Amino acid sequence: VRPGPEYDVLNAWAGDWVIQGETTATPSAPSYKFDWTLKGERILGGFFLQIHSMWKIQGTIQNGLVVTGYDPTKKTCATHGFNDDGSWLVSTSTFTSERTCIENGSTYSPDGEVLKWRNTWNFSADGKSLLVRMESEKDGTWRILHEAKGVRRQGRSPRDR
Repeated sequence: VRPGPEYDVLNAWAGDWVIQGETTATPSAPSYKFDWTLKGERILGGFFLQIHSMWKIQGTIQNGLVVTGYDPTKKTCATHGFNDDGSWLVSTSTFTSERTCIENGSTYSPDGEVLKWRNTWNFSADGKSLLVRMESEKDGTWRILHEAKGVRRQGRSPRDR
């Protein structure tokens, strides 16, 4: 059994991505730069996407692994991820257009803290660059954590089908 063409939505994150941006710890704190890499590849017959990530920020490096699957009935992607600091995440993503994806998730830290967040991914028409905005929710209020730009260094884009 091979996945149908609807599973090609996973290709949005396939390949090697280099993402850079700025973030702040709190709304009133000064901003600082971060680097984020994603290395995504289709696995298990193409039904899933595995992404190795590395987040570099203020001299700290965090590595992670996520696995994303696509539900053709609900037309959503479900993601489970694990980081080397003991935190883990779950999220659901929906493409609202051919190039825009809204990802809603929660990250759980080893000490029991929960961060509720959403990413808005905007991919270029050729699938080789992106803009991403991450927001977090606290006490019912959403704030922008970071905005970043990324480029795909190599790999398949949705246009390469």
